[in-house]
Amino acid sequence: MTGPRVALGRRAALATGAGLLTGALATPHVARAQARRELRIADTTAIHEMPVYAFPEYIGPQYTIRQINLGAAGTSILAAMMNGMCDVMSTANSYLVTARAEGARLVPVCGVAGKGQAIVSRDDRGIRTLEDLRGKKLVTKRLTSSHVMLQTTLKAVGIDPLKDVEITDIGQPAGFNLMLERGQADAGQLWEPFVSIAAARPGLRKLELDRFFALNWRTHSSLFVTQKMVDEQPGVIRDLITANIKTIQAVRADRAKYLAIVTNRVGQPPEILNAAIDNCDPRVEMDATAFYRMAEEMFALGMVRNDVAADLENHINYQLLSEVTGRTPAELGYVSYADYKAGKRALIT
Repeated sequence: MTGPRVALGRRAALATGAGLLTGALATPHVARAQARRELRIADTTAIHEMPVYAFPEYIGPQYTIRQINLGAAGTSILAAMMNGMCDVMSTANSYLVTARAEGARLVPVCGVAGKGQAIVSRDDRGIRTLEDLRGKKLVTKRLTSSHVMLQTTLKAVGIDPLKDVEITDIGQPAGFNLMLERGQADAGQLWEPFVSIAAARPGLRKLELDRFFALNWRTHSSLFVTQKMVDEQPGVIRDLITANIKTIQAVRADRAKYLAIVTNRVGQPPEILNAAIDNCDPRVEMDATAFYRMAEEMFALGMVRNDVAADLENHINYQLLSEVTGRTPAELGYVSYADYKAGKRALIT
């Protein structure tokens, strides 16, 4: 089953017909359009973050949405946010660590999704469990959330990622499939849809998917804004959170809607896109312990210059999400850093 290939926001193109109206009729229309607040939302081609493309349907008439796709990795989005090129970004939680380590005052205000990642292995390399990755040649996109997650997975099963495996950078995400198909790597980790594209090839499969997520974290991506926006425009943030919740509810309730969104932006057949959607979990929660684990791992790997793990709990905003949902911060994933170090985990399931 495939969805329409017409972008959701394309109705705005009809506004070009306004030139056919008389000046007397057009002037009020222009005044109303100018009064609407434009929100620039940046995202990647990661399928688990694509529900944000439904924002124009749910944000409310006082806003216009300009959606900016900045490629397959979140590094470009982070640079755009830090340079004021967008107002909101949807990306992996690891980029909060990068931002805070560089002194950028970015804040997650609502979860977007969990899952959306996988380790894919070759059947002919004797890999049946995560422990079988020891001694293998692995590939990923370095310095991304996939890289961090791969490292935490290896450590969780007793494999030293610096000594017991060889990890190679794929360059562009398309290189992931090529290196696995050609036998230049034994296994690797990346995000959807690339892992579903790879797993559709003969002799390749996703490895111990349920166990993989159990060893890592349940929430992976969030909606980010600047602290300045939180301080000065909390009403706008509440509207963003409300729209985000509605989009998540919509795609969870309507598989065809989700498929239509991703089909419109990813040139793959429906069987691959459905497999990718099966591996995505749109949700509003933000597991604080996932942020802490990412920060610790990224610092240990030298991916960031400063250890910001202990400071992150001050920069994950649960207040506005709690106000909108009526749920407590703990129910939304909050755990203090001290409690995390004492072994406590988030209440979310």
